Amino acid sequence: MTELNEDEKRFVDSVRDVVTEFLETRTEEDIDNGVGAFVLSGSGSVYHGVPVGAARWIHGEENAIGNMVTKEGVTSRVKMIVIVGGDENICMPCGICRTWIQKFGNEDTSILAGNQKLTKVEKFTIAELYPHAYEGGF
Repeated sequence: MTELNEDEKRFVDSVRDVVTEFLETRTEEDIDNGVGAFVLSGSGSVYHGVPVGAARWIHGEENAIGNMVTKEGVTSRVKMIVIVGGDENICMPCGICRTWIQKFGNEDTSILAGNQKLTKVEKFTIAELYPHAYEGGF
């Protein structure tokens, strides 16, 4: 496993308080199963996305990246993403989320998969998680 660099450690530390507060204050049934994801964009802004259920589940990664694109436009890029999982286990992005990360990231995007308290965080590149990207249109 690749060690987190200092910028990645700072980013994880910067969202830790938001994760704790979110876990203490959330009351919505549709977000009961997770904290979601945090995106650091290329411009330096941070976007939080939570999983929500409607006609289908929208994962935190999709929601966070969607927030980034809404605010910054379709040319914005994910510099880092922290995916916050369950109590003890890290949360890996699903195939749809990997497609979003690939589309709005690049080969240098850090994908940080963590558990709920961010005491376990593993680092990946999109090429490690998604070696054969979907190249079709959206």
